[in-house]
Amino acid sequence: MSSRTLGLQLAWTSVVRHRLRGCIGSESRERGLRLSACLLFVVALAGCTGANVQMQGDIPTPLVNRLPLKMGLYLEPALVQYVFEEKIQDHGDWRVEVGPMQANLFRKITAAMFVESVPVDSIASIDPNVDGVLAPSISEFQISIPSQTRSDFYEVWIKYVMRLYDSHGSLIAQWPLTAYGKANKGDFGVMENSDKPAIRQATMTALRDAGAFLALRFGSVPEVRAWMNARNTENSRTPQTPDATHGGAT
Repeated sequence: MSSRTLGLQLAWTSVVRHRLRGCIGSESRERGLRLSACLLFVVALAGCTGANVQMQGDIPTPLVNRLPLKMGLYLEPALVQYVFEEKIQDHGDWRVEVGPMQANLFRKITAAMFVESVPVDSIASIDPNVDGVLAPSISEFQISIPSQTRSDFYEVWIKYVMRLYDSHGSLIAQWPLTAYGKANKGDFGVMENSDKPAIRQATMTALRDAGAFLALRFGSVPEVRAWMNARNTENSRTPQTPDATHGGAT
């Protein structure tokens, strides 16, 4: 074989190797681009799905001194059956079934606040043996997700209206009760959809906040405090039944 032929073969081999490397590199880059596109699509799809959240969890019992009251608790159907629904643009439909957990919240909190807590079916027909009736209602429920606020947090705000009635059904006091809860998206897996567990956690935090606020601030509401003081004064003036041993004539 001549040196000229050998030189041509070596040159051709070099060209082929260079083209093969180019093809392999192109294929790798193309695969990488396809993979990136797929990941972006999955992330975008996950961000558009929204969440359907059923509440789970426990409400802690507040450590407060029980008030010497037999308190009725009226839970209206709108509170017990409450479902939050919202369509967030580019982020799907969001639904939080918070009603049953709200019922658990107020039952547990009132049982810890008063020496006795009893259910009441209607404000119109109150048991005269109760000292008063507490009737919570929900007026507002809001959520925000990290994509909206450009933060790391899922957030929940709940606003209640608390009403206290006497044993005759007359309104004694009405006051707002606001609660807030949040959950960090970093507390959940990167690849899993964190929407549902994060909103559940933020909602539970808000419910616990509402319970603690109610237990700690109930007696500081001016109208409630005045009613309790009036009851204490009335009870102190009520004549005591004479003891059979010391009060009777001999």
